[in-house]
Amino acid sequence: MPASKIGLAAIPIALREVGVKEQPTGSNWGRRVSQYLRAAGINFPAPWCAAFVTWVLAGAGYKVTTPGPASVQSWVVWAQKHGKIVSRPFRGDIVCYDWNANNWYDHIGFVVRVLALRWRGKVFAGLVRTVEGNTSAGNDSNGGQVQIRYRWIQHARFLRL
Repeated sequence: MPASKIGLAAIPIALREVGVKEQPTGSNWGRRVSQYLRAAGINFPAPWCAAFVTWVLAGAGYKVTTPGPASVQSWVVWAQKHGKIVSRPFRGDIVCYDWNANNWYDHIGFVVRVLALRWRGKVFAGLVRTVEGNTSAGNDSNGGQVQIRYRWIQHARFLRL
């Protein structure tokens, strides 16, 4: 299955947000961050990586039907139920990370580019460039910024809309 049109439309929107930071630092809040959270139905400071994905997709014209769109785990459960999980990522796919390999997904972003194709058996373990909300070099899942990240994939799921 090739890259999705909605995913490809989402990338430039997400990339325009690179550099957005929480105000004040560490607050999970700020003028722009509050817009991301509101897009996911949240009106108070909260971890916002999934809300960022929801906001970007809405801006690309996608009607988000994921229950609990501010929760990474909700995105994974919804994608499994609707056959949206793919094994090989493409530009525009959503990546959900399971940092502890405990089957609970901790963080989410968009694949901007697949840089290295590697496989462990039938599981993708390559390098991707992503754009993610609420991340930083010091805190992968609650870092307070929209950033470009480079990640070797170990435990992740890819969603294609």
